[in-house]
Amino acid sequence: MLGLRQSIVYRSRDKEDWMCARGLLEEQGVAHKPSEKEEMPMGGCGAKIQPGNFWGKSRGRIFCIEVALELKEKAERILQGKVLPVRECGIRL
Repeated sequence: MLGLRQSIVYRSRDKEDWMCARGLLEEQGVAHKPSEKEEMPMGGCGAKIQPGNFWGKSRGRIFCIEVALELKEKAERILQGKVLPVRECGIRL
């Protein structure tokens, strides 16, 4: 489906917006790789354990969509103005 060279065209903490972005790309026939990740803090021993997860207050997940480099501009045109922009979603790339 996708080659080795991919680029992130969407990244957010909003699952509904992520689902909308996936639907838009599927409608236009753009091959994409959606993923759902948990933010992990950088640090030493035991830093991969989030204290919020112990008490049931997880900070949430990060939802991403990657496309092949050849399809990046097309995907960005499709998503432009319809979903949250990558740079405004509160996550540094």
